[in-house]
Amino acid sequence: MEDLSLGFKLLRNSLILLLVSSLIPLILIGSEGSSLLINGDIGQIYGLAYSLEVDILSSLIALASIFLMYKGWGKMCQGLDETFCLVQKIVKYGVIISILLFAGFIAAVYSSLPTIMKNPLSIVSSISTWLSLLIIAMLASLSVFLSIIYGFYKMGSLLDSRNLKVGSALLLVGPVFSYASIAASVAITLLALIILIAVTNTLSKAEIEVEEHELGQEAIEGSPIFKEELPEKVKASQRKVERPREISEWEEIPLPKKKVARLIGPNGFSIDLRIGIRTFGRRDFAGYVPDEDLDYISRRHFEIRGTSQGYFIRDLGSLNGTWVNGRKLSRGESVKLTNGSLIDVAEVVRLRFVSEESEDLGVPAI
Repeated sequence: MEDLSLGFKLLRNSLILLLVSSLIPLILIGSEGSSLLINGDIGQIYGLAYSLEVDILSSLIALASIFLMYKGWGKMCQGLDETFCLVQKIVKYGVIISILLFAGFIAAVYSSLPTIMKNPLSIVSSISTWLSLLIIAMLASLSVFLSIIYGFYKMGSLLDSRNLKVGSALLLVGPVFSYASIAASVAITLLALIILIAVTNTLSKAEIEVEEHELGQEAIEGSPIFKEELPEKVKASQRKVERPREISEWEEIPLPKKKVARLIGPNGFSIDLRIGIRTFGRRDFAGYVPDEDLDYISRRHFEIRGTSQGYFIRDLGSLNGTWVNGRKLSRGESVKLTNGSLIDVAEVVRLRFVSEESEDLGVPAI
């Protein structure tokens, strides 16, 4: 879960920087520009609030925000869903293309000025070059903007977070209102950023608290999650306990308070699965599998990814393979688990996937 926690923090920090970047011009406008903002005179607003220094400062903060967001989507890809890998790539290449094309646009304008001064008619051909560069750059920037919105909406769907969906929707609607009211557009955009910051901040804190209480020995021994006795050396690593805590109106914790699925196996092996990603390897089966069989299991053998859409298993390039219901998974292949699915790990241990809604199907026979 460390990837998720770090990812939430990076996204939160990127949104904070984006909010600061958006507030700088509003602060400079002050009381003098408030009436202009309400009346929607965007030309005077830009003239009052923007200068070369402000543009440079806002751009640097925005670039820092985009960089943190790029890193954050990468962590979301590793810890939650591979969809965020696509968002990360669009953010990366979209920003690079936008910067290069905007730089090309500025260079084309300045290089064309001497020619236009000598022959004013040449401005026609120059404008077509300028516009083509500018339009492509704007489309690249738009793709980055839309991919970020989609990323937050997708995250809200996977984590069942209504506030994330609302924040992403407001972030999309905000610029549309600029045609009707500049004040409404700015207000909606700022509200969207505040909502997204609040939710990602809550998610990062919730993730850390769960991690901090997973290995508490006293809580482990008193936990009602497991009734059977486990080997002493694996008690702390196999049992998870969450501390009850009050939830504010902004908090939507991605990890359910109760178990939603479970892996069961021989000799009392039992692990609860939750939203997020869980990697399994040799050490997870110590005490449950004979020592001579442990060597057949890789250190990082397979992973199970829990989402609101179900649980998916993926082999991590293990030496001796992973089978689901008798079919061997190819490297990197992801398969959805259903109630009662049998998982064979290196052909030395068999596990059964059981969802919470179903009855316990019992320990699978090898």
